[in-house]
Amino acid sequence: MSTNNIKIGSRVRFLNSQGGGVVRRISGKIAWVEGEDGFEIPTPLQECVMVGENDTFIPAYKSPMDKRREEEAKKGQQEKRRQEPASLAPEKHKPADAQPRLLHTELAGHDSLEVYLAYLPMNEQRLGTEPYECYLINDSNYCIHYHYLSLLPTGWKLRASGMIEPNTKLFIEEFTAADLQDMERVCLQLMAHKERKTFLLKPALSVELKLDTIKFVKLHCFKENDFFEDNALVYPVLEHDRPVTEAVIDPQTIEAAMKSKELIDRTAPAPARKAPVSKKPEIVEIDLHAGELLETTAGMKNGDILQYQLNKFHEVMAEYAQSKGQKIVFIHGKGEGVLRQAIEKELRIRYKQHRFQDASFREYGFGATMVIIH
Repeated sequence: MSTNNIKIGSRVRFLNSQGGGVVRRISGKIAWVEGEDGFEIPTPLQECVMVGENDTFIPAYKSPMDKRREEEAKKGQQEKRRQEPASLAPEKHKPADAQPRLLHTELAGHDSLEVYLAYLPMNEQRLGTEPYECYLINDSNYCIHYHYLSLLPTGWKLRASGMIEPNTKLFIEEFTAADLQDMERVCLQLMAHKERKTFLLKPALSVELKLDTIKFVKLHCFKENDFFEDNALVYPVLEHDRPVTEAVIDPQTIEAAMKSKELIDRTAPAPARKAPVSKKPEIVEIDLHAGELLETTAGMKNGDILQYQLNKFHEVMAEYAQSKGQKIVFIHGKGEGVLRQAIEKELRIRYKQHRFQDASFREYGFGATMVIIH
């Protein structure tokens, strides 16, 4: 059939390659064809041939050009998500006649600070090998100045800063699975105001969050939410003006509580029998085999698996950093010794204050290292 009849909504196949789809838009002599995978592929009109409703096209083989077009279309969709307008609700939740909301439009019931951090994988099928995106969500009528930081062994690192408009979500950064070892503890410093109008004063806040980095490689941890059409890992930071963290008690309050407890202890009768005190295990065993740490290693390279194992090693060392005398056995297996060499390198450089040695040969063979916390 003639290409002159091709219009938006026409079903076409490609002339010089296998595949095809439905024309979603036409720009000059280029037709944007949506395939069965949902991606729009820009194709010259002269390379498109209309097919009937009952005709089919075969999307079996994809040439390098096809794959490159798909990658460009996918990147375009991700960039569109990063530049979405002010509305927090996903497009699928909007009524058909809804108009884009202007910046600084105030919403009823949004005068308390509601702030969230959201993390989304750029490819759900390749968790741990493809990058992630971080977004800041401001579900309030206030403009918010922010600093986004993460804790490193040497101190805090500023990752992003700026201002987010009222009732918007803002792309903050793109990061990889290897960056997660530096993101177990993050902090948001926030200061809110309204422009060109009076408002209730909100205190400047600094809120620390502990990220469970293991969740970033488990698909079921990314869930439906009110802010994105895609599944996301959402951490509340402020709700109803209050930080979503453990309560922090000032030293004077702690001292008063301790004196009150001492007074009660002196006047209360002694118990007939002391409750047993739980003791820490003499030896903590940590199995670093990939099969024990991950639900699946499908799509992960050896380097990605090794990095994940090292992240677990650092997590355990941080957990027992103050437990002097604690013995920890890291089971790494014999294999080619790559994991063992990496662990021993970290112990010599980053944890040189602690002792380490081969674990019991009788119990673990050559496949374990014992660390003694000092």
